Amino acid sequence: MLCPSTLCTAVKRCGLLLAACFWWCLAPVVAAQSVGGVSHLENVFSKLPPPPLRVLLLGGDATPPHRNDALEISILADYARNSGRRIEWVPVFRTRELYTRLVRGDGDLAVGALPSELASNPTIASTHPLATERYQLLGRVENTASSPLELAGMKIGIRLSSPLWTYFEKLRRIVPGLQLNALSSDLDRDAALQLIADGVYDATVLPSTIESDDLGNYPRLKRLFDLTDFQPVGWFLRSDNRELLTSLNEFIERYHAAYFEPVKAPRDFAAIKKRGVLRVITRMDPQNYFIKNGSQAGYEFDLVNAFAHANDLQLQVLVADNDVQLVQWLREGAGDIVTSRLDPKAVHGDPGITFSRSYHHAAYAIVSNRASPLLSEGALQSKTVVAYADSAEYRALKSMEPVPGLKIVAASPRLPRHQLFERLAAGKFDATAVSADDIQRVLEKHPKLSAGVSIPHTFDYRWLVQGSDRNLLEAINRFLRRSYRQGVNAQLAERYFGITPAATRSRERISPFDDLMRDYAERYSFDWRLIAAQMYQESQFDPDAVSKGGAKGLMQMLPTTAKSLGFSNLTDPKTAIHAGVKYLYKLRQGFDEGVPSSEKTWFALAAYNIGVNRVQGARRAAQKMDLDPNRWFGNVETAMLRRARPPDGATADRRYGQAIVYVRDIQSLYGAYRRFSSVATPDIAPPGLPLSGTEPAIGRYLFATTP
Repeated sequence: MLCPSTLCTAVKRCGLLLAACFWWCLAPVVAAQSVGGVSHLENVFSKLPPPPLRVLLLGGDATPPHRNDALEISILADYARNSGRRIEWVPVFRTRELYTRLVRGDGDLAVGALPSELASNPTIASTHPLATERYQLLGRVENTASSPLELAGMKIGIRLSSPLWTYFEKLRRIVPGLQLNALSSDLDRDAALQLIADGVYDATVLPSTIESDDLGNYPRLKRLFDLTDFQPVGWFLRSDNRELLTSLNEFIERYHAAYFEPVKAPRDFAAIKKRGVLRVITRMDPQNYFIKNGSQAGYEFDLVNAFAHANDLQLQVLVADNDVQLVQWLREGAGDIVTSRLDPKAVHGDPGITFSRSYHHAAYAIVSNRASPLLSEGALQSKTVVAYADSAEYRALKSMEPVPGLKIVAASPRLPRHQLFERLAAGKFDATAVSADDIQRVLEKHPKLSAGVSIPHTFDYRWLVQGSDRNLLEAINRFLRRSYRQGVNAQLAERYFGITPAATRSRERISPFDDLMRDYAERYSFDWRLIAAQMYQESQFDPDAVSKGGAKGLMQMLPTTAKSLGFSNLTDPKTAIHAGVKYLYKLRQGFDEGVPSSEKTWFALAAYNIGVNRVQGARRAAQKMDLDPNRWFGNVETAMLRRARPPDGATADRRYGQAIVYVRDIQSLYGAYRRFSSVATPDIAPPGLPLSGTEPAIGRYLFATTP
């Protein structure tokens, strides 16, 4: 038997021998194939895909019901997509297990825990905050419990995956008769509340945001008391995983504002007029809503903007991705009107939604090469038909998908319309769809084309409102009748539905300064499109702009402020952009670490407009109003509105109102810019493949309900 020292020596010699053999075999290959100091072997390893991102998910699947998980998972999915990594979801059902498995190395990241449970452990690190929340106990109106010690004899419905399950286990030991009943992890908020309303349980534990505090659909329920204060929410990982922590924080800091969640606050027409803001839900469309030279435009946009002006309202635009989200946001009260054309079948029979009167009618027909006319649906079998992505023509064609072998291909909105028809005439594809109003003009311009079969799909242009808001519906219908009689509709139709609609003349670039904005936004960890939205709000991209107060340049900075940052010539676009972005960065960094990254951005924008002291004062006022001082929309914004319009007759400060409008308009335009740049597709996308843009795939939460 070998002694330990002899065995150790043998192992060392064996290792050296194996290493020598390895390099004797591979060194010539490596030397021969080394290029520019990088070996072929290194190139091989550099091309290997990165390892999957293992995510420990409290709740058991990728759509957990507690907290603000849809938002978090969307951000995480976009981060993984942009870093080229695949996510491996690792289900975890107890908070205790989440911590144990993270420390053991079973996952790279933990999602779903409260900060108080993990943040104090030196082996665990947290990302920048993603959101804030507090947990509440909800029960029936006759329940008088106002503290945990008054829950004796009650049955509490709570998920095993709730971060507060362990707390209630401890509470059960000191509160007599307290019963814990495990709810299914896939039970949504409404189902949990219904169990309480029906008397199955006495109370339940749910996370709360200000907008989710509304229990209007459950008049028999009330909030009993808060279980936690508002807390910042982040993700957790081992503290020695610095590379992943840095990468996640950089992504969160730059793009978190893209994951804007509209405040869900249903309002009737009286409340809309009192607030002075009309929230419009729409989607990108090359004729009805698009970006041209940095400004919003389109047939439906101009019409609803005229309606807003007629009622002394300001416009806020929410850009959705699909019909499902359009309707969802309207039902939830995130917006007041849907203006994008919607297939009536999507809401047929829904008593909660009502259509306005029709204000425009569009029918479509197939146009093909004159040498190969397509005169029946059967003739479309195995044909390739092209239309602009997200256009009415494209959606009309989609209704013909049952035709065997029909391939419907999306063309980039950047492709000029005349080139689309020229390619059709040259036989590059078989057909396209054209509005009935346009067919005659198209054929006159392109004599090699001919009209064929009509598409059995028409669009009646109507707006959607919530079914209970009869006053808003009546105001809309009055306006639409008047605008039709006055010829407004016809003028807008001529402007946007002609042979060269304004949408097709839109450039891919938002402004002449996109490249400069990209450079400085990247340097200071902003999404450049947010900077573009702020710049448009400040100067409409005019480098020579000067305000009444003496602010200058693209970012409208005071010379004294610019000088304090080391800048002087604000009429130079490069200097002006650098100064403005650096100042916004400085403002953002001034807010405390407990503020989520996106909220820091909105606070910084408000401070850019009105000053840091006023923003901090509004945060303190929000806390006194039982609002979240770390969230802007619906919270600090509301406190500012109180100062702009004090109810007690005190002197109003209009500057607070201006700051609210400033941030809201930037957010609205930022959403449009993100969607605009995301449709930077190839000229014609291959059938069956998703359209891919030049920008990182971020901000999808705004455009889709699932990642």
